Amino acid sequence: MKIAVCVSGISSRIPEYEKVVELQQKVFGKYDFFYQQWQGYPKPNVPNCVYNEEPTWDYHCILEAKQKPDCGIYRRYTRPRGKIERKGLAKQFTYSANQIISHAYLVDSLPQEYTHIIKTRFDTLVSTKVNFEPYIEMLLDGWNVGFYQGGKDNPTPEHSLTEYNHTGPRCKWRLFDHLLFHPRDRLQNVFKLKQEQKLLGAEWGWYQLLVHQWGDLKYKNVVGGESLYKCTVHPLQWDKF
Repeated sequence: MKIAVCVSGISSRIPEYEKVVELQQKVFGKYDFFYQQWQGYPKPNVPNCVYNEEPTWDYHCILEAKQKPDCGIYRRYTRPRGKIERKGLAKQFTYSANQIISHAYLVDSLPQEYTHIIKTRFDTLVSTKVNFEPYIEMLLDGWNVGFYQGGKDNPTPEHSLTEYNHTGPRCKWRLFDHLLFHPRDRLQNVFKLKQEQKLLGAEWGWYQLLVHQWGDLKYKNVVGGESLYKCTVHPLQWDKF
């Protein structure tokens, strides 16, 4: 079994993306890194990068997807006068499955020897002070493990890990995705579901693909261990990460 670290996103939107990648390599440097970005944007200064055409959508992957999550948060977001309508988030969520498509392209491009995946992004700051090894062991045992840190003014990535037992807070039908460990063979039917207008976006889409379609509960959500670039106090205190 061999692990690949898969980094995707639009690097030019992250001014310090090279430092972000260096931080990820400090934590996961014993594994091989691969990268993906859409065509038409400034190319990142990284090796092993594949470029794909950015997808177009003939349906809204949150509001109009033909498969609906069994999730109270989803229902509160999407109901009439729900959060998406009240806060004008419909356009933003239109593209919330793009990262799923980009990751699928990247995973499909990997040599077959890579059987397990650490999925991350050009804007995911990871903690050097937590122990990810128990979750690597879970990954190798066939589990999906998602990491998330909320908040908008995080001084650093969260240097602790708090598990949720087979559920995210207030919703059993989502998988955290800022940093995500998953077996390669679970990422199936991405393009088929998109063609059928069933593919969901955001955390619901990851759950749909990696958990729901397999009919089991081999997943765990974990709060901590990371923070998105935009959610972290600037200037970044790299020495404290």
